[in-house]
Amino acid sequence: MIQATRGNLRPYLKSINAILIIAMTAILSTGLVANASIVPKADCVAAEAAFVLIPSQVPGARHAAVKSKGRRKKAKKKKKVAAIVSAESDGYNSSSSAGAGDQVVYNPVGTENCNKLEEFSPMSSFPASAVSEASTPSKKSRRKRLSLPRTGNLPDVNWRAIPLAHLRNHPNFQPLPPPSMIHHLPTKEHVRYFRQESWQWDYLHRGRCTTSQTAAALGFLEPKAAEFLGIPRSLQRGGGGAWERLREDLMKSDGEDSLSEMERILCEGRVVGAVRLDASVFGKWRPGSKETERLWISAEELQRNRKLQNKNNGRTLGNDKARSFPFMAKYNLKIKQDELNERKISLQRQRANSMSSPMRARMQWGNAQEATSILTALNYFCSMDERTTIHEIGMCGAGFDDADQDLLNGLKIGASPDALICHGNGTVEVLEVKNHCPFVWNNRHPKQKGKRTNKHKHHDNRQGEDQSSNQPQGRQYMIRDFDLERKIPPMYIPQLMMEMLCVGDSVDLDNLTNSSLTNSNPTCTSAVMVRQTATKGAILLRLYRDESWITEMKYWLGKFKSKYVNTSIIPPDNFFWNKVGSDGDRYQKFLQHTKELSESVEQVGFIPHGKIQRVMLENGGSGEIPLFLDSVGDDIE
Repeated sequence: MIQATRGNLRPYLKSINAILIIAMTAILSTGLVANASIVPKADCVAAEAAFVLIPSQVPGARHAAVKSKGRRKKAKKKKKVAAIVSAESDGYNSSSSAGAGDQVVYNPVGTENCNKLEEFSPMSSFPASAVSEASTPSKKSRRKRLSLPRTGNLPDVNWRAIPLAHLRNHPNFQPLPPPSMIHHLPTKEHVRYFRQESWQWDYLHRGRCTTSQTAAALGFLEPKAAEFLGIPRSLQRGGGGAWERLREDLMKSDGEDSLSEMERILCEGRVVGAVRLDASVFGKWRPGSKETERLWISAEELQRNRKLQNKNNGRTLGNDKARSFPFMAKYNLKIKQDELNERKISLQRQRANSMSSPMRARMQWGNAQEATSILTALNYFCSMDERTTIHEIGMCGAGFDDADQDLLNGLKIGASPDALICHGNGTVEVLEVKNHCPFVWNNRHPKQKGKRTNKHKHHDNRQGEDQSSNQPQGRQYMIRDFDLERKIPPMYIPQLMMEMLCVGDSVDLDNLTNSSLTNSNPTCTSAVMVRQTATKGAILLRLYRDESWITEMKYWLGKFKSKYVNTSIIPPDNFFWNKVGSDGDRYQKFLQHTKELSESVEQVGFIPHGKIQRVMLENGGSGEIPLFLDSVGDDIE
């Protein structure tokens, strides 16, 4: 037995590593270690071994965490800010509370506690997660902190969205000119230069089978065909809407679809005094340079500025240095706190005047986030080849109106891709983006009188949720983490194939020697779909053009036109599915082919959540922009 005092320990400590001596001296100098009791030599070695561990691993150590003023403010701020979604929103990262600034009181371990000491000896093996309760929050507290920001009553559908008007100024994006500058249409296909938000674009849909009606006209959204293809019931609908749209073509006056009449109706630039563009530059128009410089700074310019700054500071930057900025251009504008406050007030007014629903939020989210998803594709493809550009496009396919299309039986078709990808090697691809809305009904009611109620199912929960949302603690919506799949849903196959068909021969129509779209091989042989989420990143998928499928599509659209539209007969339920004989077998094979195409797509790439370019908060903290605006404007100390 030896007396473990400072005097007889000092010679023994000379044989221990210098780091342990410093640690031992620091602990002893604080006066927080009492005189150790007399223990056997072997037990004393175990006790000394315990000093090697960090405080959070020492049994019997109680943590009196000293929180600084700044830490208290930070904790208070976290409690008040709700719905914070950042690049780390999918997981929970917390710093250890047993870090610097904590005071650890160590109670010497006697003989009766030596067995506990040996379990934490450095010679023993224990999992890396074996840390004190003070250093890692419990699962209960972790769930609590995660659930608060993932529910709310005011979903922000414009969350971190970059508007299309600003994307038009991007150095790698080729926009369309304002409709007021178009005064002449050399061919019908030149109507593709009218922007998709223009009234001209809306007018061109009259009596035309566009992508919004193609799936319905093919019978894909009928109950039996939809069940076979795996289309959700919420997206199923009959062919009546397509039937009404296509019947509008029968109501047009003679000559209304002639080129001269279309030019007279659509071209605002025919007005005297209007700023006009020559048809040869419709697809080459650029906004003002000052506006572009205000919104974007290219990565090359950022690199030049960095080199110049390093040169002025006496530092050199190697020529082989990779582009430091992760995107093709820096977006200069940032959202201000005042803008979030105004957005919250606007949502509160809308909520008071009309009943909100996830379906409405889904539609608004898709429209608001479209330009941001296009920017995701731009950053991906342009980083592979800087010659690549993304082109804005209107409605394509009007050039087929006068073409000989026997299968279509005189049906006029059209398609409006979200953009075109023009690669540096001359390849053209259709770009279609789908933004998966994160807002769904919150089926978990708040705790009331110590009990959690969950009586209602998802489809009939609206009334209960609306009632609970009027209460202070009620939250109507919750965030859904959408898991991306390496497939394109079958209901989108007609849309992509129609877009590839209607894009036709070339993007630059003015270089064509013949205005007909059927006299040369198509340059657009593939389509890229971007499926983007709010919390799980984005996936890029490629679907290749299938001529046999397109032929079948024309056949069944022509059938719809001749059997129902021309005869004014409203299509019944499952109008193509119930066919018997050769047509019935042909339609079943067509559906099977569609299903196979949806699962045979090529995965181009995956973009993690943190690498998607979105608008940031004015102070630089992108993670401080909430998906829900309920807590925006609250006083934060």
